[in-house]
Amino acid sequence: MMAHHMTGRSVRFHVFGLLLTALLICTSIAPVLAQTTAAPPANTADQQAPKRKKMVERAAAVIKALGEASAKRGRKLPALTDYYAAKADLKSIDPSAPEAPRAKKLLAAMQKNEREYIRKLGTGNIDARLDSLAGHVEGREKFAAQTRKQMLRRGLSMDIDTSGEHDTVLSIKYFKMDRPTVLNLARSGKIFDRARDLGFRSVIFTDGRLTWTYDVAANSFQ
Repeated sequence: MMAHHMTGRSVRFHVFGLLLTALLICTSIAPVLAQTTAAPPANTADQQAPKRKKMVERAAAVIKALGEASAKRGRKLPALTDYYAAKADLKSIDPSAPEAPRAKKLLAAMQKNEREYIRKLGTGNIDARLDSLAGHVEGREKFAAQTRKQMLRRGLSMDIDTSGEHDTVLSIKYFKMDRPTVLNLARSGKIFDRARDLGFRSVIFTDGRLTWTYDVAANSFQ
């Protein structure tokens, strides 16, 4: 009986020793495993570098196209939506990014272009042209109705209406509206260009809370 009792104690002691050894081993290698298996922190700045580069290059292309159109007759101007998309991209670049100095110069060139546009054409001249189109109410209402149907065919249910004196304000409301959507809509439907041709004075995009407005006479988008 004594021998049996001693054997049981030694077995239990042996098992306890194995468990303790295993625990010590696990404790010692856990930090090593954590170091080897933990994913290194992502370098967000490096990941964004190609995107920033594309933004800057697109903006540079827009500025170049503007310069060529001014210098040589027959050269096509860049679309207004491409212009404002490029401008929005430049503004989104972090001031500490390597591309920031060039983005700042391109933004300055765009602002200079806008000042020259107003100086050459004058808001008075643009206002006069828009005034001459004020009586074309039916054309503006028709454009709003057609655009609403086009959006619906694309699966987008939008409230698109005209308002204001002589229906010169075009309002486009969509619950998922954001700045990229605004620019995509304006680009695909040539809305900024059509607004100028039809005598709209402003185009308002909204999600019911936030609003983006294109001022036709000032040729500015906010």
